[in-house]
Amino acid sequence: MPFLPTKAMQRLPWMAAPARRGSPLPPERLAMLHAQPLLPADEADRLADLREFGVFDGEADEDCDSLVHLASVVCGTPMAALTFVDAHRQRFKSRTGIPVDDVPRDAGFCSRTILTAEPLLEVPDTAAVPWFDPQPFGADGPFVRSYAGVPLRTRDGSAIGALCVMHDVPHRLSNTQRQALERLARAASTQLTLRRQLRVATQTDRLTGLPNWLHFEAQFDATRPAQGVACFVRLKALNQISSAHGFRVADAMVQQTAQRLRAIASGGAFIGRIKRGLFVLFFPGMTPDRFTRLHAPMVSAQLQAPYEVGELALACPVHLGFAAYPNDGATLDEVVNAANAALQLAIERDEPVAFFDKAIDTLTGTHYRLEPQLRTALACDQFVNHYQPKVDVATGRITGVEALIRWVNPQRGVIPPSDFVPALESTGLIREVGRRTLERAVADWKRWHAAGLHAPRIAVNVAAAQLRDPRFLPHLRELLGEDCAGRAALAIEVTETILISNLAQATQVLSEVRALGLPVAIDDFGTGYSSLAYIVNLPVDEVKIDQSFVRKIATDAAYRGIVGTCVSLARNLNLRVVAEGVETPAQVQELQALKCDQAQGFLYSPPLPADEMAQLLARGEALG
Repeated sequence: MPFLPTKAMQRLPWMAAPARRGSPLPPERLAMLHAQPLLPADEADRLADLREFGVFDGEADEDCDSLVHLASVVCGTPMAALTFVDAHRQRFKSRTGIPVDDVPRDAGFCSRTILTAEPLLEVPDTAAVPWFDPQPFGADGPFVRSYAGVPLRTRDGSAIGALCVMHDVPHRLSNTQRQALERLARAASTQLTLRRQLRVATQTDRLTGLPNWLHFEAQFDATRPAQGVACFVRLKALNQISSAHGFRVADAMVQQTAQRLRAIASGGAFIGRIKRGLFVLFFPGMTPDRFTRLHAPMVSAQLQAPYEVGELALACPVHLGFAAYPNDGATLDEVVNAANAALQLAIERDEPVAFFDKAIDTLTGTHYRLEPQLRTALACDQFVNHYQPKVDVATGRITGVEALIRWVNPQRGVIPPSDFVPALESTGLIREVGRRTLERAVADWKRWHAAGLHAPRIAVNVAAAQLRDPRFLPHLRELLGEDCAGRAALAIEVTETILISNLAQATQVLSEVRALGLPVAIDDFGTGYSSLAYIVNLPVDEVKIDQSFVRKIATDAAYRGIVGTCVSLARNLNLRVVAEGVETPAQVQELQALKCDQAQGFLYSPPLPADEMAQLLARGEALG
């Protein structure tokens, strides 16, 4: 069992009294320097303080190096070090004349220096200490024949290390050297305290006192757990509570959440606050099965309990996302990203808890991983327009074209829109890409027109983000210009789902689009919530029947009935009808019988680059 010195022993006067030159150490000093490792009474607190100082988190420290070098010069010794004693090692933050970074805790005198309550521990001749190896730094290292060290104390009095000097011959410090070494140790302690204060200021959340992400990450790196569970916590109704009761009430709820999380984490979990209502925890050593059975329900129940703020009793539901380390992520970043994906799944499902599942990892993560490539494609002008004709069902003559975006990647070639358009929408890049699509369409139309071709109107699909963008209409006006030719170049298409998602805003924007002289079409008609209740009042000129209905029109009576209903509805409202995805003559016959106006699909032509589309227009042939 390690010897735990009592406070009475720590106050014994022999701790600092020098032995006479050439005489053996007093018996009491020898007891203090016994070979058996000694532990301070406050060992747990001392190690916690040492972790908080984070002395080994960064690179070499020039200030510490300067203090150590000065200690060596002032004391006339070839060796000096700023030593920190952790659970197993004496680690040298700065050193001179010492060839190694650390030694075992019980191999040197610094682990004994931290035990003394006196200003300094000195061993003038290490030969008087039977257990001490005079070559603690290895067979090729220097001999240590004398030692003097001053403990480095924290604000609470714990000694976390020592500023020490050593000589390769028996040596005793003068009183002046002792005083200088003590002053240098105090300077080192002051420097460490200032560093700790800066660390707290930069790594602690001011509202809750919890570690921020940097501190949370440092805790993980310091412990290197073999396994565990990461957890994201999101307060669901915090913004609503802030709006209803004020931000101070919301802040008080955040502080109470932090208190509950501290209690949950008291068993050794790491905890941090990411932003206003978002927290992260990591439970080291926890297996997924055990956490699922025992801890997840407890965490959810404790955080769901009502919060009392002043006279208010408030309920604030939470969403929790969990992921296992290293199963769901081999690094902290990866497992936290997995926990965040699980959190997003909980939010989407409006459920309190979700666990990460690789099989249902959200598409959002994939989209954002693709974002750097999409930004590069945008900067390098890799997005291009292809054009697919729309033809008159009765004659096969081209009556219009639709602009379809393609990504021409130098390595992968032409990439279809299904592989990247959803990512453009998720990341918000669709606004800029859509703007350029419109510009290319107008430019291509003007080139066709200038070449004497019958340039049909180009329909461009507009995303929901573009309709919400306040710059959309001004850009459209600028693009069209004042001449009538520009207004003959474009038509706008929007999907039915976009219309329904924000009907009032879409109606207002599309009304202004029509006021510019541009027709508006509903794309993918029939796949959303088609009904007279909204179609009657929409500012549209055309509906496009989705290809999923057209594909089976010649083989399934039910689908023929659906298409017939859509055509009748549109005709009663004086709207043109375009059938998408036409691939066979049999489908054309059915569309002719139903009096459909126009058709579009591979039976007539695949989407073509602008130059090939110009050649098709120049031939003037009927298609199909």
